[in-house]
Amino acid sequence: MSEIVKYNNDFNLLPMPELKAIQMDMFMAIISLTKDKKENTPFLKKFFNPDKRKIIIPQKKFIELCRLNDSKMDYKEIFFAIDDCLKKLCNFLVSYQKNEKTIYNFVCFEEANIIADEVHITLQSRFYDMIINKKFGFTAFELAEFAELSGKYAKTLYRLLKQFRTTGKAYFEWEEFCRIMKIPQDYRQSEVDKWILKPAIKELTKERNLFDQIRVPFKNLFYEKEKTAGRGRGGKVSGITFTFKPENIDMQKLAKESEKIETKEDKYLRIAHNMVKNKARFVYENMLYEANSFDCKELKFMAVRLIRDEFENLIYDIGQTFNAKNKEAFFKMIDTFKNNIV
Repeated sequence: MSEIVKYNNDFNLLPMPELKAIQMDMFMAIISLTKDKKENTPFLKKFFNPDKRKIIIPQKKFIELCRLNDSKMDYKEIFFAIDDCLKKLCNFLVSYQKNEKTIYNFVCFEEANIIADEVHITLQSRFYDMIINKKFGFTAFELAEFAELSGKYAKTLYRLLKQFRTTGKAYFEWEEFCRIMKIPQDYRQSEVDKWILKPAIKELTKERNLFDQIRVPFKNLFYEKEKTAGRGRGGKVSGITFTFKPENIDMQKLAKESEKIETKEDKYLRIAHNMVKNKARFVYENMLYEANSFDCKELKFMAVRLIRDEFENLIYDIGQTFNAKNKEAFFKMIDTFKNNIV
């Protein structure tokens, strides 16, 4: 059975570093090795303990995992190919805007070394959290299937579409799609079709033998560009929609293989997240509040107090920060707010 690559959907928003196809395989192998070692790390040290974010793997095993031994390179060439990839990853700086109020800037790896016969990699804390925090949506696929693909555009499109593996339909704003795919800005639409989309579609719909089974990554895969009215023939491309046959239940089990039982910590972070997302209103000490945000590391929950004006309409009053002394108190506080939602 192949290793499972599994990560938070936010990872799909990131423009990848300039990697060759074989280096993408190494990158995804590293992601597949990134696990949430919850049982070994106290709550407040979750994002600050480098040992928790460190991967150590025998070089021989890493080569097998990336299927580098299937290439035509000799051992020396493989060694320097790994080293070149690790250098690029250490220079991988992320800067992306998740929404109009959130912009992230961080490096993804603190260090990546080849020591004796082992590969040592330490992920930066925010990048580590992005990979392991899958509670609000994740992408999952088999590393071996990914490694079998040819071409960096096919590999990137494969990752993007796997997020929608159970629905069979994916839409992307055109500018965002070009940014993530790293499509050259000077390409005309005809060139995007000829050199990027059509070859990628051909690669992703090709039959291949994997683990003695005939596999097709995406069956009945098609794309359609959406256009807005404008000058010139046909208008300006504003988006692109991909459709394909959704995965069946057996294939969906693939993503669940690496799922672990939800911990108490996960449970309350999920509750807090949903309260904030839905702007839940709750009563506390005879006052009405609307959930606004929370900070799990600082053990704080922020809300806005609501009062009634002279016409008995609810209006926002002042912000309130609720603090907890420890983790258990934080969980109890969230429970109290949840149980008093109106």
